[in-house]
Amino acid sequence: MSSPSVAILGKNSRWILKYSLRAVRSALQEVGRDVEVVYVDGGSTDGSKELVREFLPQARIIDAPGTNIPEARNIAVKETSGEYLVYWDSDILAPPSALKALLQQDKPIVALTRRDIYVASEEDIQNIMANLGDDPSPTLYPAPFVVFSVTLFHRDVFRKVGLFDERMTQAEDRDICLRAYCKGFQSFYISTAAYDINRKRLSDVPVTTPLRQYLRGIHKKALIYAYTPSRRQKINTAIFATVHATAVLGMLATPLAPLVELLPLVYQMMRYGGRKGAEMYIKALTLYTLTALFMPLRLKDICAWI
Repeated sequence: MSSPSVAILGKNSRWILKYSLRAVRSALQEVGRDVEVVYVDGGSTDGSKELVREFLPQARIIDAPGTNIPEARNIAVKETSGEYLVYWDSDILAPPSALKALLQQDKPIVALTRRDIYVASEEDIQNIMANLGDDPSPTLYPAPFVVFSVTLFHRDVFRKVGLFDERMTQAEDRDICLRAYCKGFQSFYISTAAYDINRKRLSDVPVTTPLRQYLRGIHKKALIYAYTPSRRQKINTAIFATVHATAVLGMLATPLAPLVELLPLVYQMMRYGGRKGAEMYIKALTLYTLTALFMPLRLKDICAWI
């Protein structure tokens, strides 16, 4: 069996990378055999690459300025040679047993159970690091898809399913797992926890992604979210569906009813300012209107359409 590969993706994530690299280094030591490591950098200007050289001198750094997340994931597939490829995203903290536990499962797709954490200070992150506990006997359970944290793929998945859809600035993990499921590859979670560390707003993909890039493949993002909505996405979809229904039905009473459609625009502009608020309104209007139209979906519908 060839040595496994680990791919770390990052762009201007030094604030959390200095912690996640420590976690990666501990996990590599636990594996007890050679592991190929690559770091795909999306054009950092904050010293992230220098940090990688300091903590993981064996890592091969790949410069990929301007790439989005699925493009960076595809670069990792093409630039690594291990029969197993493990994605360890730069904002993830996981215990030393993480890599070893994944490799022991011998499954086509398996991920640690992700827990999203919002932090306000360095002390918050340090507390999480201090309490990263190993799971001595992790439980394995199947799922139609996994949300990435520390996630293992067998190379056969890419050979038979293809690469990540590079239009998917969001939900590229759910997309490839569902495509794999439709091709006969089961995804699994193990109970070992991985912590996705976020700073409010700064880590929000819809806020940071340029409008034109965000709208690429928006119908497919909506399709995926219609089948796999988070609590926030369910709420936002319901809000936009209610606004649309109110605007249409309200026209029976007054021609001014369509103005209700502007309420989400006012909210976004108050939150983000004029230009960014208008951009966020377009993103949300497009995504959640399409998501509402696609609901409800069954898995066989997904397999037919993706």
